[in-house]
Amino acid sequence: MTTFSKMLIFLLVVSPMLFFGISYATGVDGIGSVKSFLGISKKTQENNKSYTPPPSITPEERDDMYKQIEEMKQQLRQKNMEIKKLQSELDSAKAGNNQ
Repeated sequence: MTTFSKMLIFLLVVSPMLFFGISYATGVDGIGSVKSFLGISKKTQENNKSYTPPPSITPEERDDMYKQIEEMKQQLRQKNMEIKKLQSELDSAKAGNNQ
């Protein structure tokens, strides 16, 4: 193997590594730039807009759901207060039995 062929193999290996390393360091998409240079990249003509789901429920149904959620939250608060009250009664009963 001649010195020239060694140099060509070295350049074929090191040059892409340097290109991608420098692209990464500067914040450029190296693979994307190679794809666009070679014409491999796919370009979509669609505009990417934020997704808005179709209105699958009516505003009345939505309001009913919100009301149900609020009622369930209130019930949960009441149950939590009842649990705290019973827990304190249990603690006081345990403390009374230990004496």
